Amino acid sequence: MTSTEKPKIGIYGFTGCAGDQLLIIHTEDEILNLFGAANIQSFVMASSNPTEDELDVAFVEGSVSTKEEIEHLHEIRKRAKILVAMGNCATNGGPQAMYTDDGKYEERLKRVYGEGVKFVTDPVEAKPLDAYVNVDYYLPGCPISQPQTFALISRLIHGAAPEPYPHPVCHECKLNENRCLLLDNKFCIGPITLGGCGSACPNHGVPCVGCWGPNPDGNFSQHLKLLESFGLTRDEILRRIRGFGGSKIIKYLIDGGN
Repeated sequence: MTSTEKPKIGIYGFTGCAGDQLLIIHTEDEILNLFGAANIQSFVMASSNPTEDELDVAFVEGSVSTKEEIEHLHEIRKRAKILVAMGNCATNGGPQAMYTDDGKYEERLKRVYGEGVKFVTDPVEAKPLDAYVNVDYYLPGCPISQPQTFALISRLIHGAAPEPYPHPVCHECKLNENRCLLLDNKFCIGPITLGGCGSACPNHGVPCVGCWGPNPDGNFSQHLKLLESFGLTRDEILRRIRGFGGSKIIKYLIDGGN
């Protein structure tokens, strides 16, 4: 790519609510700057003329839940120099992956749809992107954060490596001068959840449920014991985390992320 060429970007969506793509579209001045600074090859929610050229950066939203999406993801990965998992579903699997790898997928599928149903495309158990391809960067959130998103995009299209964001939600919560919900023996997993949301839920007295995914530096085993000391059962704690924390936080809680 010469200095006069714009970086080629593709934005794609798999299984999810499409909220992350909508957030990019609904950023008014920023979306115009994005289209001015980059060559948007594919973004079906913003352009009706997608192309399938080589890409400098591909942003993919949603979990992988069909064989067709597996094939499409591999095809995108082959064309993209950099692949970014965008949003909770792509990074952690999202709500649809809350019971991933529990060994009961076929049972759940039949319970919901019944016997003999013909699907438009072959369904598979919902999983994050990195279950199938190498992911270069993760942009977590449900939905993603506008400041984080455009900081990441800006760095990538200018050839700079994004800075890691190692702080937990608790760090942001303290900066916002919120009273810690844990002091009142209330469920919250801010200490083991990756920050970036600005502690949006605790700001309103609502517990963090992990939608930014696991903070690798979190003390998962001790936090589980702390929540159990509040009178919560382990099953209840894991059930509440599965909804948005997805399967990745569960893995950290159960086996340290391995």
